Amino acid sequence: MSFRLNPRFLTHNHRFIIYCLLSLLIFQPILFLIYLSLITPLSSVEHCRTNNVRINTNSLSDQLHSQNLNTDQHHISANTSDISNILQFSPRILCWIPTTHERLDRALVIHETWGKRCDRTIFIIGRHRAAKPLNRTIYPFSVAYIGDEKIEKYNRLSEKVLLSLLYLYKRYINEFDWFLKADDDTYVIIENLRHFLRRKLSNSTGYFGFVAKTRDRPYPSGGAGYVLSQTTLLKLGEQILTKPDKRKLCRDNEAEDVNLAYCLARINISVANTRDQNQLETFHPMTFEEHFLGKFSRWVETYSQFDQKKGEKCCSNFTISFHGMVPRAMKLLHFLLYNIQIAQI
Repeated sequence: MSFRLNPRFLTHNHRFIIYCLLSLLIFQPILFLIYLSLITPLSSVEHCRTNNVRINTNSLSDQLHSQNLNTDQHHISANTSDISNILQFSPRILCWIPTTHERLDRALVIHETWGKRCDRTIFIIGRHRAAKPLNRTIYPFSVAYIGDEKIEKYNRLSEKVLLSLLYLYKRYINEFDWFLKADDDTYVIIENLRHFLRRKLSNSTGYFGFVAKTRDRPYPSGGAGYVLSQTTLLKLGEQILTKPDKRKLCRDNEAEDVNLAYCLARINISVANTRDQNQLETFHPMTFEEHFLGKFSRWVETYSQFDQKKGEKCCSNFTISFHGMVPRAMKLLHFLLYNIQIAQI
């Protein structure tokens, strides 16, 4: 039996093979480019995630603990892409505000304005937990009770601050990068605070605010607010706050801000000023009107680390806080900041 190949069959298969080869040659580069476009964004995302990993305080080395941010400007050696990643990082901020039951209306104004822009906001009251819980429909915010009613006296304010820091250390030390203390008559522009803190390292010792001075030591104005790094609160908690005998040594002054500076100095931590690159203040111990018009109090003129300026030189474009704000003024400032827009013409 003989078998003969059909010429038509051969012709058809040859054409099919040629078409397949030509298609492969034409579309292979296109498929390769599509593949590259798909994997490149993924690798970029992984790169960002790697560069934005937060550092847990439990794994901090002694070398990191010993770092200090006591310079006017903290420089980070990095290339352009590293700086870009740092600026995209949003630090976790816990805001804590000492207040009283009699001033809960002020707390409510903070809750309704700038307080919601923190990652967490806690109002701290010096007393045992109230027998009757707060009406959450009226006061829908977090309240922490520490100590007792005795620490609400002005001459016990330092003790209240130290107990507040102990409370935060025990419960929130691993959850936040920075811990901002502000009075219940202080207005804070949280976005500008984040902008400032993006250039700082929360795993280094340091705290910031409006710097005033005693005869032998600078300290942060309590009214203007001050912010402690995670590692600063960690060291304060480990070495002083959890040791009652050492905590007693930090009660030398009834002014809580001066007292805190002396307390942190015992573990070699000093406050750093927060003036911007034009040497303009960002934290302010008085209202905007008082700073702008140059109506400085005697305390500001006497104890400020730097001479204060009025007019357009009073305040940084990236101002962070004003103090001495009544609730109405706080609401007005909040409206102007977040509702008034300038038309692009």
